[in-house]
Amino acid sequence: MSYVIKAALASKEHPGYGMVTVSFPIPRDEYDHTIELLEGLGVGDPLGQDCQVTGLDSSYPVLKRLEGQQVNMDELDYLAKRLDSFCNGEDAKFQAMAYKLDISDIKDFINMTSSCQLATVITDFSDLEQIGKNHALALNGGAMVLAEYDKLDGQAIALDLIGSGKGEITPYGVAFDNGMKLEQVYDGRHFPLYLYESPLLNLEVRSGQPDPLASFLPLPASDKQVERALLRAGVTDVDSAVWDVESGELSEQVALAIKLENEDINSLNQLCRAIEPLDTVQREKLDAVVLMAKPTSAGEIRQLAENLDQFDFAPDVQSLEDYGRFMIQESGHFEYDENLEQFYDYHHFGEIRSREDGGEFTDLGYVSYHGSFLIAARYIRPPP
Repeated sequence: MSYVIKAALASKEHPGYGMVTVSFPIPRDEYDHTIELLEGLGVGDPLGQDCQVTGLDSSYPVLKRLEGQQVNMDELDYLAKRLDSFCNGEDAKFQAMAYKLDISDIKDFINMTSSCQLATVITDFSDLEQIGKNHALALNGGAMVLAEYDKLDGQAIALDLIGSGKGEITPYGVAFDNGMKLEQVYDGRHFPLYLYESPLLNLEVRSGQPDPLASFLPLPASDKQVERALLRAGVTDVDSAVWDVESGELSEQVALAIKLENEDINSLNQLCRAIEPLDTVQREKLDAVVLMAKPTSAGEIRQLAENLDQFDFAPDVQSLEDYGRFMIQESGHFEYDENLEQFYDYHHFGEIRSREDGGEFTDLGYVSYHGSFLIAARYIRPPP
């Protein structure tokens, strides 16, 4: 199964318009198209619950309770992402506690993803030692000092738990709530911070109005994802958004080259879109190119990322001798013969090559440029 939830969505007001079947989580490159399909049915409001769930398939059968209800599409997407991240045992806790508390509303399902970890659910009674240790972990919020964990008498803990009579039999196991309360982390509009993927930037966005709650916007994002996250924050015009960087994985070289606070959200999103496809080697090359070209804005760095093929990079090369050795031994442009090693004058050859390609030494290595594109109305190097 390549999805967590597959839902058939329709308009309650206009059932004759048909329905759209959507698999959740929605891949970013399919998100905008999915919104367009829903809008064709007259549903898909950024904030309202206007999508009628006419059918639902999931590895979490308890979610069948959503059938017949109206939900917001982003609520289904967020719920699916949270469930997709669950580790072994959390799926049973989620379903058993949802059954025990008779949950059927999507808001409560979302809140359950942050609360169920505190419960204990027994699905197999064959290993009392592990049952007891798992219960102790749940009572300690899921974390314990390893030495203390190893000292636990899991079997005794399990027997005490089972004998307490506090368990409730559910289709998903015997559930012990351990005093768990359904924490209201989702208010029906602002999704709690959760990073399904590792974004290059995660923005905390506010409207600047008295409402203190923020929406979180991981970048890169699709155009519709940006628009809808802003609307959840009460922002109707991207230029009026108030935002901070909550977290990020931009490299030090990229982050230092620009002042994030002076950039707009769309420019940062385009920058992240350009960097995301780059592998580790290409990102190291981009960092060196940034040191060479000295860009001053997100737009300029985006241009560099999109034109990396116009640069050559010799990593860790810090001198003319290093450069000559790299060109002869590693670049692939020459046939190196180790038997002639004593006859190679690497410094002289590096000097000749550097004059020809006009490159520069950076802290990360040697960078040369053989293109002719403009950055902010100026050439990196004057064209010949």
